[in-house]
Amino acid sequence: MDQDPDPDLDPDAPLEPLLSGARPPGRLARIGIPVVLAILMIGVAGLAMFAVGTRTGRDEAPVTAVGQRPAGVDLVMVGSAPASWDPARIGDAGSASILAQVWEGLTTFDVDAQVQPALAESWEVTEGGHRLTFTLRPGIAFSDGTPITARHVVDSWFRTIDPLRPSPLSGILVDIQGVPAYLAGQATAAEVGISADGDDRVVVEFSRPAAWFPAAAASPTLAIVPSDLPADAAGPFLPSGLAVSGGYVPVSQDAQGIRLEANEHYWAGRPAIGVIQHLTGLDTGPVDTFSAGDIDYVPIGSADASWIAYDPILGPQLRRSDALAVQYYGFDTTRAPFDDARIRQAFAWAVDWDRLVALSDPDAVIATSMVPAGIEGGGTGDFSPRHDPDAARAALADAGYPGGAGFPAVTLVTPGTTLDAAVVRELRRELGVEVIAEVMPFEEFTTRLDDDTPQMWALGWSADYPHPHDFLGLLLETGSPSNIGGWSDPEFDAAIDAAAATGDPLVQEAAYATAQAIVQDQVPVIPFQYSEDWALARSDLLGAGVSGLGIVRYAGMELAR
Repeated sequence: MDQDPDPDLDPDAPLEPLLSGARPPGRLARIGIPVVLAILMIGVAGLAMFAVGTRTGRDEAPVTAVGQRPAGVDLVMVGSAPASWDPARIGDAGSASILAQVWEGLTTFDVDAQVQPALAESWEVTEGGHRLTFTLRPGIAFSDGTPITARHVVDSWFRTIDPLRPSPLSGILVDIQGVPAYLAGQATAAEVGISADGDDRVVVEFSRPAAWFPAAAASPTLAIVPSDLPADAAGPFLPSGLAVSGGYVPVSQDAQGIRLEANEHYWAGRPAIGVIQHLTGLDTGPVDTFSAGDIDYVPIGSADASWIAYDPILGPQLRRSDALAVQYYGFDTTRAPFDDARIRQAFAWAVDWDRLVALSDPDAVIATSMVPAGIEGGGTGDFSPRHDPDAARAALADAGYPGGAGFPAVTLVTPGTTLDAAVVRELRRELGVEVIAEVMPFEEFTTRLDDDTPQMWALGWSADYPHPHDFLGLLLETGSPSNIGGWSDPEFDAAIDAAAATGDPLVQEAAYATAQAIVQDQVPVIPFQYSEDWALARSDLLGAGVSGLGIVRYAGMELAR
């Protein structure tokens, strides 16, 4: 662990030097914490580089020259290597971005973040929202020609809730009847509300209405795999002869990347681009490699994007999109001192979060709630903590620590954010409390969150399906496996229940607004920044916009003729 470098700095000194954007080697410059798909994230130290962006620029922009590339390859994309080839075993955005090309779910998202049919041609909601029936497309098959049936869907989802080895994102399915008990080893598979009705219908029974579930079905975790998926698919190395349900078949993998070939049996028809090299490492910087014509698409950081936008050659090939991700601080609310809402309020109100974010990155998108902008139904209100140092000191005094006297030392553990040092300094100056900031490598950090949750921590969360439930219900509802801080509030839970029970968008948005107002008041978490993605893409590459999952769908791309 790295100790915060400035515990003894003058608390009255200006904040600007702490937020200049300078970072230690290996950290993410001007990005903050890594943006992750879900809680048990495998380390994605380069994830900000591997985010994706929507197309901008002019149609007449020059096409990047093609340089040296592997024989027979039509397109070279830059992305992450998977931590596992098994969708039930992943929880990080980097793995999801490549597995989404290989495995398909019942639904998917378009570039406007709207849920669309994929392996399922339709779905029907009955029983007041307690039953959802998916009807599969006729004639769908894995890449080896084996028909995909409802049984494959059931088996794939049961792998996600395997009591002996649950998925990092098993929480997506906990609203299904019997799933919590099954995960706890207290129910049989027959008591779980996931079943096949013939070969083409999947019936899902919920313990409460789940209007959000068609969106959740698009999560890469719930993609459909063969019932005899090889055991070695659980690892990071490609099993031989893998039969897949997605647009591309992975045919080889080495230290440089993965070769993907178009799936002749893909439900939407053979993808337009036949062979794609998915690079997982670069010998030179992404901008230089792109400029040389050796790659066709590469995510970049905002620091590079700031100057590339004015470059006459690269500027028209720059693409930007909102990442549907939020960065936030959280508290362990199950033990002192943060089991007291007044102390959480004091910490939230003492810091001018908007100012710190703006000083860290003038182009940053300041968070107004836990639900990122661009997600429908999240509401348009500002649910961020108010900046009120006087009220913060009063709340701390009311909790028994006037002027910070007697307050215990608190440890803030993060994988490294641009705000940590400034937050420590503000809390000392405004409240008189001592916070020790520690930085851990990301893999160690995620293990620490599970095994010994820090008193205070920071994390990023990226939509595994673009719906407010993914950021509110999944992260903060009582008993959710992804509720790191252990917070519980019956009024919040009731608001989440009300949102899940209705299909009326206005009623649902009002319920989520109620939930967010409770979060704003009780402060189990402090959202501070939304993320954005930047990429360079050759200008004749069409369809390389991100979906609502923040992932480029390779099967939807083509080269302009």
